[in-house]
Amino acid sequence: MQQATGIAAIGSMTAAIKVQRLLSAAGLSVSIVSLSPSETKRGCAYGIEYPLSQEAALRNALRIARVRVSQYLQKGGEHL
Repeated sequence: MQQATGIAAIGSMTAAIKVQRLLSAAGLSVSIVSLSPSETKRGCAYGIEYPLSQEAALRNALRIARVRVSQYLQKGGEHL
């Protein structure tokens, strides 16, 4: 069985790349994923995928950097 993953919906590819670099510098392993408009409330195009085991550290890093996340999702489309 695959490890559970979360997705932080970011918006544009440019913003997702910036967030990926920020999180990598913080020691978190993340990847950029494309989201379909139906997966999020605002129709965000890109998100950051991460292991759920790193969620607290990821949310803290994003809060400190004042990064807006429109929505947090679980792999498979479940809302957190």
